[in-house]
Amino acid sequence: MKTFAITAALALWLIGCAGGGGEGVAEDRQPPQIRQVRITPSNLVYVGKQVKVEAEVVDEGSGVKSVTAEIKYPDATTQTIELTLQGDFFVGNFTAQWDVNRMPADVSRWFMAVVIKAEDNSGNVARSPESSVRVAISPPDLPSEF
Repeated sequence: MKTFAITAALALWLIGCAGGGGEGVAEDRQPPQIRQVRITPSNLVYVGKQVKVEAEVVDEGSGVKSVTAEIKYPDATTQTIELTLQGDFFVGNFTAQWDVNRMPADVSRWFMAVVIKAEDNSGNVARSPESSVRVAISPPDLPSEF
């Protein structure tokens, strides 16, 4: 009986320790907030053009772990780039690349789409709505006589 009482007391003590008394940091279950996305140039991109992506991303819980931009080109190829924190914005640059021979025949579908994906330190993930920029086939080089 004495062994049972000691075991029961020890079990109750361990259960009491597990609760932590309600102190400490609450578990972060909220994804980061993607507040603003900017793509430069914002009106027209062509193959070989340098593009800048900026996103304002905040996470009040565990903090922002990573931010990426997922780019989908008009030929259905994709590219993912890492964005790094510069001031208040996460920023990344890339050179637009797609196969102009695989572009849709319908010119109204000539867009490059960008989606920002942000993950916090607790593993919560947020995705921005798609932002798009019109694309074009770059004109041929001028002959040397001009």
